[in-house]
Amino acid sequence: MSAVELFTTRMVPHERRQDFWRSLVAETFPGMVADVPAGIRADLARWSIGNVAVAHARSDRARVERARDVRDDRNLVFHLQRRGRLTMTQAGRVAIAGGGDIVIADEATPYTIDISDTNDCLVVHVPAPMLGAEAASRDWHAHKLDGQDPHVALFGRMLEGLWVERAKLDRLEQGVDTVLADLARMACLRGTAREAEPSRDPVDYALSHLHDPDLGTARIAEMTGLGARAVQKAFARHVAATPTGFIAEQRLQRAAEALRRRDGRSVTQIAFDIGFSDSAFFSRCFRRRFGETPSAWRDRA
Repeated sequence: MSAVELFTTRMVPHERRQDFWRSLVAETFPGMVADVPAGIRADLARWSIGNVAVAHARSDRARVERARDVRDDRNLVFHLQRRGRLTMTQAGRVAIAGGGDIVIADEATPYTIDISDTNDCLVVHVPAPMLGAEAASRDWHAHKLDGQDPHVALFGRMLEGLWVERAKLDRLEQGVDTVLADLARMACLRGTAREAEPSRDPVDYALSHLHDPDLGTARIAEMTGLGARAVQKAFARHVAATPTGFIAEQRLQRAAEALRRRDGRSVTQIAFDIGFSDSAFFSRCFRRRFGETPSAWRDRA
């Protein structure tokens, strides 16, 4: 058992929190890039139990993207949602998890996660071979397990117990990772899977569909079943912005992060990928927001 490592942005100067958290996320979850606000409030604990890696993360609203895992060993990643809401998109599927639910991702395929405010999640990396041939061979892309199912709840309580007893992990006998993998396999094969339902949270819906050039108050109202006024009130209450303003800001932040990464896409391609239908308009918006053109931003980064 490894010692529990604890990290927090709260002891980091406000202007350095964003870079600190991005670096920490990339180090803890190789291949993952975090798109987070300046001054983010977040905490992370991480440790390992034999061959299983565990992390506990709490943070403000954020978005993380994970590239395809190119390592020889394949892991399944279990996300136990303790508080807040998590929206995962992988291989064309969208799973939205609330408290007690577990969402599985396959590291062999890229995925994104949108995290709500005051989010609290336990993340467990289990090597696929530890789950047995039947479980390892199935499709687990953005697969949600119902937290009310007894098999899923048992696995969840095991994870909760490890977190509560984290100060005593060094006293555990060898083989606890096998027990954890057995419970994960039971949850996978015997637990109740829930089909993803359209989110009625307007902010979550917007975050999951920023690539849609028609995204706006009317589209969000149509897809969530809410009235336009209710959508506007929800944005004002949760993010202190209008739907239009929030969508524009999120798109520009993601564009800035993509340009910083230099992933080979052109400025025009990035603009289209994040929901702009006019590259010239995107460049004007980007310059107004960040004080320089997208090309200059990429060159400076």
